[in-house]
Amino acid sequence: MRPGHGRLLAALLLVTGCALTSASARVVASAPPATIPSIQQWTAAPGNYTFTAASRIVTNTAALQPAAGLLAADLRAVTGYPVPIAAGTPAEGDVVLTTGSFGDEGYRLALAGTATISGSTAGVFYGTQTLLQMLKQERSLPQGTATDAPVYRDRGFMIDTGRKFYPIGWLRARVRELAYLKYNRLHLHLTDDQEFRIESTSHPEVVSATHYTKAQIADLVAYAAQYRVTIVPEIDMPGHMTRVLRDKPGLSLVRTNGTSSLDLSSDQAWPLARDLITEYLPLFIGPYWHLGADEWLGTAELSRFPQLGRRAHQLFGSAATGRDLQYDFINKVNDLVRANGKTLRIWNDQLVPGTVVDVAPTVQIAHWYGATDMTPQTLAARGHDLINANWNQLYYIIGISRPDPAAIYESFVPEQFAFGTGNTTMARFDPHVLGAQLSLWGESGRDEPEDDIAANLKNPLRALAQGTWGSPKPTSTYDTYTAVISAVGDAPASGDTAGTRR
Repeated sequence: MRPGHGRLLAALLLVTGCALTSASARVVASAPPATIPSIQQWTAAPGNYTFTAASRIVTNTAALQPAAGLLAADLRAVTGYPVPIAAGTPAEGDVVLTTGSFGDEGYRLALAGTATISGSTAGVFYGTQTLLQMLKQERSLPQGTATDAPVYRDRGFMIDTGRKFYPIGWLRARVRELAYLKYNRLHLHLTDDQEFRIESTSHPEVVSATHYTKAQIADLVAYAAQYRVTIVPEIDMPGHMTRVLRDKPGLSLVRTNGTSSLDLSSDQAWPLARDLITEYLPLFIGPYWHLGADEWLGTAELSRFPQLGRRAHQLFGSAATGRDLQYDFINKVNDLVRANGKTLRIWNDQLVPGTVVDVAPTVQIAHWYGATDMTPQTLAARGHDLINANWNQLYYIIGISRPDPAAIYESFVPEQFAFGTGNTTMARFDPHVLGAQLSLWGESGRDEPEDDIAANLKNPLRALAQGTWGSPKPTSTYDTYTAVISAVGDAPASGDTAGTRR
C-alpha cells in the first residue's frame, strides 16, 4: 500500500458511511462501497459477499452473454483471476447475471452468498460497472441490495474533432471511461469550418487530409455499442461549412468573420446536404443525428444577402426572411432522418420567435447558450426536448477554459441552463429535460496534449456523472467527493489491444 493510501481509504469510508471489515470482525455496513455515480437505494444486510479465485460469472440468458464477457475481462484485469463464464446453478462467490424489470436502464444488485445482478440488458451492464467499481476497492463486500436507475436518460460527452483530431485509440479510451461512469452518449462533432474529418465517397473533395475512414468509425460505433454508449454524429450544416464550400463559391455565403455558410437560396444547396447526410446515415446505428444548425447567419447579416429574402418570399410569403429558409432546411433534414428511423438534434442558437416557419417540435435541442434567442422554457413549451450543454459550466475549450468540477458537483443540475453569463433554471425533473452533456471544444491556434486533456476531463466527467444519474450525493462537498473519485479510480485496462490503435 502506498504511503497515505490508508489515510485516504479511511477518510473515504468515513464520509460514505461504509463499514470497515477485517478477518476477525464483520460489521454490518449502513451504506454500500463508494461508486460513481452513487446508488439510488441501498438496503444493508449482515455479512459479506467475497469474490475469490474460484468465482465465476453465471448466466443462463443469451442476451446477457456480451455483458458477461466484458465483465470477465475487466475482473481479470482488476483481480488477476481468470474468471470463467458458466451456465447452471451458481455457487458461493459467483457473479450471477439475470433478467429483471427495473426500467430501461435500471438494475438490482443483491450481494449475499453470490453477487446477483438483474435487470434489462442495459441495466445489467450498468450493474456490472457498479460491482466492478466495488471490487476494485475490496474483494469482500458488505451484504445488501442496491436498487438503481438513472433519473436522466441522456448522459453525454461531446468531442470536437473538427478543430483537433483525436486518434481512434484515444476515442475508444473515452468510450470505456464513459461506460464505467454510466454515460450513454458520445456526441462526435466531425466537421467544422476548419476540417471535415470523415471519409466521403459522395463528395471526396470536402475531406481533410487527416480524417477517419468509414471502417474506423464503424469499428468505433460497434465498440461503443458493446458498452451501451450511443455515438451521436454531427455533420455541421448549414453554418460552419468553410471546408465543404471552399471550391463551391456559388453555394457560399461569406460571413463578416470570414467563414462560409451554405446559401440556402440556391437550388443546389439541398442536394449537397442530402448527399452527405444520406451517405452517413447507415454508418451510425444509433437513433440520433445531429445537424449542428448553429451560427449560420446572424440577424444583421441576413440583409447582406438579398437573394435569401427573395427566395423566402417566393416560398413562404412576403413576411418571410432568410431565417425561414434556415428553419425550412432544418425541417427537411428532420424529415430525412426520421424517414431513416432517427431523431434530429440541433444547437439552440439562432432559434428566435416571430418567424413564418417554425422548427418541427420533434427536433431535439442541445441548449448551450442564449440571452436573446428563445429560452429553454419557451422551447419546451413548443414541444422540444432539451439536452443541457450549458457553456458557462460544461464547456472545455482547449487552451482557454476548463469546467470546474467543484461547481458541477455542488451546484449544477441538468435543469440549470445557460442564460447570458448566468443561468436560468427550469422546473426540477421537467420531462422535456433529457439530461446534460459536457463538451470538449477545439480552438484554432490552441492545443493541449491528449493525455493532458484526458487528465483534465477526469474530475469534471465524474462530477457530471453524479448529477446526470440523479442519485443522492455521497458527500455534501466536492472536497470530500475527491476521496470517492480516488477510490473508484479509472476504468480497467482489460486487454483491449484494438483500443491502442493510433
